[in-house]
Amino acid sequence: MVRLLTILALSVCFATAHADVTITDMIGRKVKLPAKKIERIIPLASSMSFVSFLNAQNLVVGVEKTDRMNHVKRTYVYVNKPVTDKLPVIGEGGAARRPNMEAMIALKPDIVFTITADASEADLLQRKLRVPVVVLSYGYTGVELETVYKSLRLTGQILGKTDRAQQLISYVEGLKKELSYRPEKPAKAYIGAVSYKGIRGIDSTEANFLPFRLAGIANSADAAGRKGHLFLEKEFVVMLNPPLVFIDSAGFATASQQAAKNPELYKRLSAFKTGNAYLIPANTFYYINIDLMLSNAFFMAKTAYPERYKTLDPEKKAGEIVKAFTGQNVFDVIKKDSGGYKRISLAPDGFRTEDIKW
Repeated sequence: MVRLLTILALSVCFATAHADVTITDMIGRKVKLPAKKIERIIPLASSMSFVSFLNAQNLVVGVEKTDRMNHVKRTYVYVNKPVTDKLPVIGEGGAARRPNMEAMIALKPDIVFTITADASEADLLQRKLRVPVVVLSYGYTGVELETVYKSLRLTGQILGKTDRAQQLISYVEGLKKELSYRPEKPAKAYIGAVSYKGIRGIDSTEANFLPFRLAGIANSADAAGRKGHLFLEKEFVVMLNPPLVFIDSAGFATASQQAAKNPELYKRLSAFKTGNAYLIPANTFYYINIDLMLSNAFFMAKTAYPERYKTLDPEKKAGEIVKAFTGQNVFDVIKKDSGGYKRISLAPDGFRTEDIKW
């Protein structure tokens, strides 16, 4: 009887070990995963960020060129270089650039991750590759932490990194508590030069902007009545006249050129008169830099409420956050690459930056 029960138990375990598992990805697609342990993955469209944050880089067998370029506006790209420099490139990456199907098939991935809002795109990729394609997301009308958490949990479930996923989620929840100050009359601010399918100028912004929400800052762009990325008329930005202006480093050069061509428009923005215009590391550079977004939230809170956050060192905090996500404090590299946190003033040739003395 004992022997029979043992055989039955082993049979159940064997069946379970080899049963297909079906998951629901971030855009509601049902995806059947292989029963075997996932050991070979290809991340597309910046899904490498989720893989990296979960410490699963060693499973990657091919990367897009954008994930191994020399620029380091994305922290995980810099940290991953010892791994990615040795991996084959399966496509250029970037907006509207298709991966090389033949190169991907030759690498025999167990699974492919991607970030897209188009289910048909993911389905087509899955049919051509004949391997599961799982869509991850940071959010579709602006970055939403709950969506980030779901993507981390899903990726962690698939790659056997559930503990690491929960560790990151708990860490971010702790950061939110540190930024819990909510004044009766919140400071107002505007974020400009946000990347969107390329480098953009001051008229490129984002409503429902996560760092503002975390920092307890009212977003001037919310007056447009929409969520997510927006292009606003420059005159409308002047009309809003936000007392705080942040320029994303990804589009800093473009915004500076705009200021050189039309200085009178920028002179009408009070933030440039009062010394309340600031440069920040890229929130978006080929999708989302969630660790830098969180870091920027602390810097923004410091500029909006200096008395409340008198003891906060934004660069030190950024280093802590970057290390929590990537395992290394590479904020000095990000600072060198993007300028870090600076005050912006107007000059005849556009923008001038200077160190901030708190």
